[in-house]
Amino acid sequence: MNSASTDQLQSIIGISLLVKLIESYGIEPAVILKQAGIEPADLDDPKAKITIQQDIDFTRAMIAAIDDPELAFKAGQYFRINAFGSIGLAAAACETVEDAITFFLKYIRLSYTLFDISFFKQDGNAVLRFNDHYPLGKLRRFYLERDFSFVMISTRDIFPRSVTESLYKNVRFDFLLGDEQSKKPLEDYQQCYECDVYFDQAHNEIVFDEEYLTRPLPHANLLTRKLLEEHCETQKVELLGPENTVDSIRQYICDCEDVMPRLEEIAERLNITRRTATRKLQAEGLSFQELVAEEASKKAIQYLQTTNLTVEQIALKLGYSESAGFIRAFKRWTGKVPKEYRG
Repeated sequence: MNSASTDQLQSIIGISLLVKLIESYGIEPAVILKQAGIEPADLDDPKAKITIQQDIDFTRAMIAAIDDPELAFKAGQYFRINAFGSIGLAAAACETVEDAITFFLKYIRLSYTLFDISFFKQDGNAVLRFNDHYPLGKLRRFYLERDFSFVMISTRDIFPRSVTESLYKNVRFDFLLGDEQSKKPLEDYQQCYECDVYFDQAHNEIVFDEEYLTRPLPHANLLTRKLLEEHCETQKVELLGPENTVDSIRQYICDCEDVMPRLEEIAERLNITRRTATRKLQAEGLSFQELVAEEASKKAIQYLQTTNLTVEQIALKLGYSESAGFIRAFKRWTGKVPKEYRG
């Protein structure tokens, strides 16, 4: 997977929260901010933005200044759900746990995580899988531990303690326990995350019981969620720029369940003609068929790697009436047959 550019912008609010953490150690944050090229005055501006590279530079300087094996876990504790502004408050106003997760992931680029997060159900479990999005190098472990800590603390903000005590089954990291970046023992990890913690795994994942997904949230409010989502859409445009037509078509295909949509259907939803949609795609050197194939292959690979669905069932979910046609298409997309992607 190609890494995203670290020139991408994000809100400065996440950094302002970590400045408070730095101050709790009795350390003056000005030097750390300077190493990241961040002006202290910008911390007072809620609309100020920094690049992902500045976030990385700040984090590297913070780790160098603070010798604490639990720094990543403590950093995650500063990212409470209300610190995420509209996206966090809207997620808390959703009706169920699953609704909240789906909403948060829809606007994940408005959060402070530097990972892509996929969410799926498997063998009675619900799984949040953290996938690389930016080139983080040796800081990758810190960011993973920090973000896992945030997930833990945010659920405790939403649920009573009696629920969160039994919510998580386990945490899985793909790095080794006790490598050169951390000498923290297993017992400390399990105490921090309050569940079993495994290392040297295939993926970085948080696993909990699927039954919790239908649990109603205590602060659910449909009108509040809708109002906050409008604000999230505005923030997304301010931060990432307006979504172009090709991105909108791609997102519609990605969000579509089961049978892939027709171009006419998407054009109608976007209030444009089929001809305009085709012209926009051609300007990017794409055809609608290529875009559908690209998204279908991503979905197929995800189903193969994260579910127990048979090839026949996956074929049906992607709109193929019989598996032979799907297998031929999959080989054309990836150069491999579906079974080669099974774990």
